[in-house]
Amino acid sequence: MKQQSNKIGVREFVSIAVLMVGSKATEDTPAHLYSHVQNAAWMIPLISAGIFFIPLYLLIKTMSLYEEKDLFSVIKNILGKYLGFFVCLVIFMINSFAVSIDTRTYTNIIRSFYFTTTPTLIIYAILMFICAYGAKKGLQHIGSVSYLIVFYAVFSLYIALWLGTQHANINSMFPLWGTGALALMKEGSQKVTIFADFFLLTMVVPYLTSNKAFKKGTWFSYIYISIQISMAILIFVCMFDESLGGVAYPFHTLIRFISLGHYIPNVEIIFFIIWIMAAFIRFTAFLYINALMFGHLFKIKDFEYLIPSLATIYLMVGSIPEAPINVSLQFKRIIMSTAGPAFAGISILLWLVALIKGEFKHAKNKNTM
Repeated sequence: MKQQSNKIGVREFVSIAVLMVGSKATEDTPAHLYSHVQNAAWMIPLISAGIFFIPLYLLIKTMSLYEEKDLFSVIKNILGKYLGFFVCLVIFMINSFAVSIDTRTYTNIIRSFYFTTTPTLIIYAILMFICAYGAKKGLQHIGSVSYLIVFYAVFSLYIALWLGTQHANINSMFPLWGTGALALMKEGSQKVTIFADFFLLTMVVPYLTSNKAFKKGTWFSYIYISIQISMAILIFVCMFDESLGGVAYPFHTLIRFISLGHYIPNVEIIFFIIWIMAAFIRFTAFLYINALMFGHLFKIKDFEYLIPSLATIYLMVGSIPEAPINVSLQFKRIIMSTAGPAFAGISILLWLVALIKGEFKHAKNKNTM
């Protein structure tokens, strides 16, 4: 595969991870979680993070056997040429469908709250064009821009949540277990898709300065993001209470409530600008990773040239649902229930096969020589 001479470090990798995964607190994910476990929805990210920690740890442990190898290379080394190709193809298809639905979700948010008279297709096309242009610049540029933006994105989120507490009622988080501890554990195990992006980020291991940088960046961002999403959902619960289930995009509804005194009553445009910049980075990274996957699958060295074509395909697939409610209630629900468990299962499978084949033993003997 064609790789860049300049690699990204821990701070760029963490910035990409925070913008990719942490942004789920600002879309329709909180409403999805609330519809199943009600006021205990804020616990789901913590439970899912605890459950997904095991397969992610096993995956990273398995990949440590192959220095500077990405996920697809490791899969083919462990599972063989044909089975490995099939598993990689499944991962690519799942992620492609997820990108189509997520980009359509963001398009719906932009049209519903900010550009209500602009046709959905125009907004969608502009979003994909900007992301494709950024992805074609390469991972180093994505990492650099992510590092420049991440502070403002996180800071603006915290400011919005802090201002939102003015309208919050702490009693809304009770009863603590929502619909019950059993339902909480069930949803927590199904919604590990929240952290499935960390599985996909293993594709960029060869582009990091070292495996140590990858491990350090992964675990730091993993812990931080789980806390951030949980905290955001808790504030949404305390603010909207039972109406949260009917609020499709709570973050954008929240920033319409808040103000900075009588002289600055409407501040949502400030948050929107920062949010849309973070959204561009998120899908730019997704497009790059998907193009990298496609290049691995079909042995295309200059995979960057595939990015505009993939963006066009995702635009066409994402335009299929006729209404935003179809995206939220039908297509995205399928992704949230299948992607995470599937990636977790693949991670465990890779570790088991490597263990049975004696890969860990061989690596240990090699290190002791």
